[in-house]
Amino acid sequence: MNESINIYLDDLRLCPKGFVIARTYEEAVSLLENHSVNILSLDHDLGEDENGNLLKTGYDLVKYICENNCDIKKIYTYR
Repeated sequence: MNESINIYLDDLRLCPKGFVIARTYEEAVSLLENHSVNILSLDHDLGEDENGNLLKTGYDLVKYICENNCDIKKIYTYR
């Protein structure tokens, strides 16, 4: 694992200082696979694709975390 980071998963909001932004589920998974994580702040709704289909959500990321036994010190959710 590389350096420890804080991840901010949101498709719209500005990224707070001290966090690395992930705009999509896939970006968040890549960060989780390559870094240890102190804080994960995640949004539930991550928008739609060009055809109006809902994209994977923060809930999908929580399932990924549980299925892959990811070690995260703190998790914050919002909607």
